[in-house]
Amino acid sequence: MRLLAWFTRNWADTDEPGDSALAPIVLPLPLAQAFPHVQEALRSLPHWHLEASDAQAATIHATRQTRLWRFVDDIHIRLETVPDGTKVHARSQSRVGRGDFGQNRRNLLELLNFLAP
Repeated sequence: MRLLAWFTRNWADTDEPGDSALAPIVLPLPLAQAFPHVQEALRSLPHWHLEASDAQAATIHATRQTRLWRFVDDIHIRLETVPDGTKVHARSQSRVGRGDFGQNRRNLLELLNFLAP
């Protein structure tokens, strides 16, 4: 990621091209098992809070609070059934500011690395 982007954007998305580390991952589970698996993962991550979930729409809303300044980032997760299991799409966005110094990217990397099979 370019250094300038850390000062001029406050979001990160797994569906945005150009960053292979942030590509959506595929869980080798059917959607009915992947959905509660992702919810439990969110509950166990430090500084993360499960805010809302919709099993029918296969969406989850979580928040993560930064340690130092206690800024809150919103993370929206969408699960999609694919032939190999369930694909996890996610977007993290800061509630305040214009630049996040890469925090939203780190939020998604933390989530994806924790979920990765």
